[in-house]
Amino acid sequence: MLNTLRNMFESVIQQQETSIAPELALTVLLYEVANADMAIDDAEQATINKIVKTTFDLTSLQADELISQAKTQQQDAISMQEFTAVLTKQLGREHRVDFIRAMWQVAYADGVLDGHEEYIIRKIADLIYVNHSDYIKAKLQVLGQC
Repeated sequence: MLNTLRNMFESVIQQQETSIAPELALTVLLYEVANADMAIDDAEQATINKIVKTTFDLTSLQADELISQAKTQQQDAISMQEFTAVLTKQLGREHRVDFIRAMWQVAYADGVLDGHEEYIIRKIADLIYVNHSDYIKAKLQVLGQC
């Protein structure tokens, strides 16, 4: 009886974890960074749009649809873990570091790094198992581009 119940819960958990596409998870977390200071300005929005379109090779219409979905998911999310779990399972180390770099681009898009943005990036980096040195390198690479 207990094994059956445990198997049922494990099945439900696996279905929940795999029901989120990596593209959606990435976009939701980019919005989490942009919204960390409680204001998403035009520069941050444009940066997210550019990252989504180029990373996933989407048309403007496809990107707008993904972004709209991500905004809703980000606003309704209770925690970031459901999204970071997808990335941890679906992306290799190098791609996870690239994602951290993209989050830094969003954070610096408006020319001001808010402490909340930095905190969210650090937390996500920890959740997707990006080590501190890669986290710092990604930040410095983006700063060098600004």
